[in-house]
Amino acid sequence: MSKSNRYVPEEMKNFIKIFDSIAYKHSHYKVFDDFLDLFINGFSFNHQIDLERIRKTYNQNERNTFGLLIKESIMILDKMIQTDNCFYDIFGTFYELNSLTNKYFAQFFTPITVCKFMAQILEPQSTENFSDPCCGSARFSLAANSVNIGMFHSLIDIDYTCVKMSALNLMFHGIDGIVICDNGLLPGQNFKGAFISNRYLKYEKVPRIEYVDNINVAYNYVRKRLGVEEKSSNTDQKENDLTDIKDLMINSKTGQISLF
Repeated sequence: MSKSNRYVPEEMKNFIKIFDSIAYKHSHYKVFDDFLDLFINGFSFNHQIDLERIRKTYNQNERNTFGLLIKESIMILDKMIQTDNCFYDIFGTFYELNSLTNKYFAQFFTPITVCKFMAQILEPQSTENFSDPCCGSARFSLAANSVNIGMFHSLIDIDYTCVKMSALNLMFHGIDGIVICDNGLLPGQNFKGAFISNRYLKYEKVPRIEYVDNINVAYNYVRKRLGVEEKSSNTDQKENDLTDIKDLMINSKTGQISLF
């Protein structure tokens, strides 16, 4: 990260200093991915991570450093988000900074200013929902939410690291939604899991992430939240609907679904 210090926003400098203290010994990308897993794990009752591998990979001081990174992230968000119409993509910003010097990140997202502009000209209404089949770090969702709070957000990305960044961004910005790791054009071929964000926030007043490992449960949750007509079934439909996602297909040639 030192080669790109001139590009680092002031609010991110301490975070990067803490991160680099363990990342130089380990893979920068792997440390970041483990950081995201541990972060989600702190706000989820069912997210499954390989804690045994983490204990073997990092010594006690390094594991404590992950805690400092989580604390620093929350402090940055608290500083940068002053009103309901503010947002800050800490995870995507850090990811892009690493992309300048690390080939394993090697991804840039739509600039925040462009996301803001697109959201403002679209002027989403309270009766609408927000969907993005290639969400990156979810900054377009954050921009849309800053214009109109309260929409349901359904996001997809094929990159699991991006999905985890998006899930955390939705959670911290109080957004009710789901992020699915899959191919948005050909659903079902690359599914790795999904994260439901803040489903019960208005009742519990506590941000939470729920992990979903079943593809049918994930897509049917979206279908129900978007008000798509239920498919007939010989059995009673439970909250965790297991109707096959093939029932969602609208074009047998392309295999694309009606969620976007």
